[in-house]
Amino acid sequence: MEKYHKLEEIGRGSYGVVFKALNTETGELVAIKKMIDRKYHSIKECMKLREVKSLCKVNNHPNFVKLNEFVVENNILYLVFEYMECTLFDRIRFRRNPFSETEIRNLCLQIFQGLAYMHNGVGIFHRNLKPENLLVSKDVIKIADFGQAREINAKPPYPDYVTTRWYRAPEVLVHARAHDSSVDMWAMGAIMFELFTLQPLFEGSSATDVMHKICSVIGTPTETTWSFGIHHANNIRFPEFPGVDLSSLLPSASPEAVNLISALLSWSPCARPTAE
Repeated sequence: MEKYHKLEEIGRGSYGVVFKALNTETGELVAIKKMIDRKYHSIKECMKLREVKSLCKVNNHPNFVKLNEFVVENNILYLVFEYMECTLFDRIRFRRNPFSETEIRNLCLQIFQGLAYMHNGVGIFHRNLKPENLLVSKDVIKIADFGQAREINAKPPYPDYVTTRWYRAPEVLVHARAHDSSVDMWAMGAIMFELFTLQPLFEGSSATDVMHKICSVIGTPTETTWSFGIHHANNIRFPEFPGVDLSSLLPSASPEAVNLISALLSWSPCARPTAE
């Protein structure tokens, strides 16, 4: 790691720290993810990590942050990525005026292209899609952070923690034993809404709060719209709401955009569009 000169910390989590750094040999800016969650002993061991395996599978696609290399030094794993200017969360947070629909269409098309490649090309789903894990430079957006990713054909159950609560699909909130790539599509519905309004749609301090907000927006689930959830939500009571017309919450959005967001935010995973 001697060729990298650390410039500043740009992120932190339970896994470790992310630094902006300079490759002194090439002059290239990079982002280095320092993994300090446990000890690492060899490159061979690291190749077995789900995150590394997932990154290697998507590394040649233009809509995923590129992994330049990974290094084990003093039992610490360093993942060296291309540097991106900021996260989509930052873009939204510091934005004074709403994005135009043309801008939203451009960003979302790139994300959908990445998801289609993930889901259908290499057979993995992200499970942690949120604005903080979408990296932006100019008008290019890339999917990042594969720590929660799973293979589509992997056997459940999956670890309970998956994505930031505001972007969790209903089946995750009710602790369904198995879920699939449709959880990424639900997250995209919430993200698209946020791009139009600059505000999260399902903000809540607990799973119950989020479910209450979901019901207030798309209506209480029924046997027709989500039979599975009604019979498997052991610890969650669905409040009675008729739901609202999303177009009233998205006055600047075209009917096509509203219809897509509405479809993505379907109770039933099977009713959500695919990334293709």
